[in-house]
Parts: sequence; C-alpha cells; structure tokens
Amino acid sequence: MKTFSLEPELQTFEELTGCRICLHIYSDVFFRGNVLLVNKQRRSHRKTHPERCGREQRSYCIRHCMHDLNKRMASSPERDLFAVHCRKGCFELVSPVYRGGRCVLTVFAGLLDPADKKKVRTIARLLPVFAAGLEAKAAKITLPEKSLQGSYAERIQEFIEQNYYKDISTADAASAVHISVSRLCHILKENGLGTFSQMLTAERIYHARQLLSFSDPDLHLYEMALLCGFREYEHFSRTFRKETGLSPTQWRKKHLL
Repeated sequence: MKTFSLEPELQTFEELTGCRICLHIYSDVFFRGNVLLVNKQRRSHRKTHPERCGREQRSYCIRHCMHDLNKRMASSPERDLFAVHCRKGCFELVSPVYRGGRCVLTVFAGLLDPADKKKVRTIARLLPVFAAGLEAKAAKITLPEKSLQGSYAERIQEFIEQNYYKDISTADAASAVHISVSRLCHILKENGLGTFSQMLTAERIYHARQLLSFSDPDLHLYEMALLCGFREYEHFSRTFRKETGLSPTQWRKKHLL
C-alpha cells in the first residue's frame, strides 16, 4: 500500500521560513486508515519547541495555546490569522482552517522574534494560504471523490459522512437527497443499513475512535465529543462504551499513538 505523507510540504515550509510548524488537528482528515499523515510530534508544542515550550508548565501551555486560543478563534471565525505571545516570551502566528463551518486544523508557525517585523509580515502573508493548502491536500488524499449520480443509499451515506458533527435528522437527509422520509427509511432497510440514527451513530463513533487514537492527547474528551456531534459528554461516553466495549478514556489509553 502506498504511504502518503505531508511531511515534505511541512519541512519545505520550515526550511524556507526558518519556522517550525506545530499542528492542532480536530478532524480525521489527516488520517488514512491507521496512518497519520504528519509526524505525530507536531501535535505538541513541547515536542516541537522543547528548548522553550518544553520548559513551561504543561497546564499553562494547554490553557494558553489550546483552550484560550480556541475561544479567541470561536469569537472571530472570519479571521484566518492570530498571534500568540505567551509568558515565556514565545511568539507564534496561528492560522485556523475551517471546513463545513467548523475548525478542523490550527497551524502554528514559530518561534518568531516580534522585533523582526519583515519576517513576521512575510509569515503572516504565507501562513493562511499554506494552512488552507495543507488541509486541501490532506482532504484530497484521504477523501476519494464520490459520484453525485450514485444510488440513493450512497448519497445518504455521503450526507452522513459530510454532516455527522451537526445536529441532523432523518428529515434533513431526505431533503438533501430529494426523497421523502418514508422512502429514505425504506431504502436503508432494503440495503441492510439499519436506521438513519444507527448509521449516524456509527459514523460519529468511527470519528471518535480516530480522534482518540491520533489527535492531540491534550484535547479534552468533552471537546472531542462536540467535534463528533455529541452535545453532551455523558451521552457520548455511554454510546462509545456501548459500541466499543471501552470508555473513551480506556480507548485513548489503549490506542493512543
């Protein structure tokens, strides 16, 4: 099987700019099966910048570079560039990438000297374009194109795959493929696919397993539940255990790479 990797693109950007890239990944678009398309150490600032970030308190780093930044991005979803300056004196430029209305990737470029204004301006121009291109290439690698002329069953499955993280219903799916709800339910039964709710749950649990295995280990479980379409962590935990036999915490401990 051919191995796909985005490391050459990341390393080239680093060589040309003199920056190191750290990634916060909030989607399985950077996975192909059980393979992560980037070096897993890029998920951690402490491993990307051990000489600076590695010496800061871990709890502060998680709060400052993940949770506080995520709140800033959520309050300004139209922005494609942010600056992060921590108490350790570390300065980074950050570019979030959105797909389907949610953040799927955050790209950090650093560490920068804020006094080097020419370099900062250069990175500020390049980073949003690079981040968007990186996500687009990952999506092209991991998400094969599907024919819009496929069967109704295929189109229903495609709708679920594209919208599993949203609050969607059988009526939404029926409307998307231009059939009635009763017809949709008959098609699923006819093809042995179960109910719409069962298909949606299976898709959400699939993505939860991927995130638990490959995403930043500092990502809170309740945030992961939201990314997978579960509005309440308790519901996510119960459903995950029912489907896999393990709690989300147990799965992460057993499978995290």
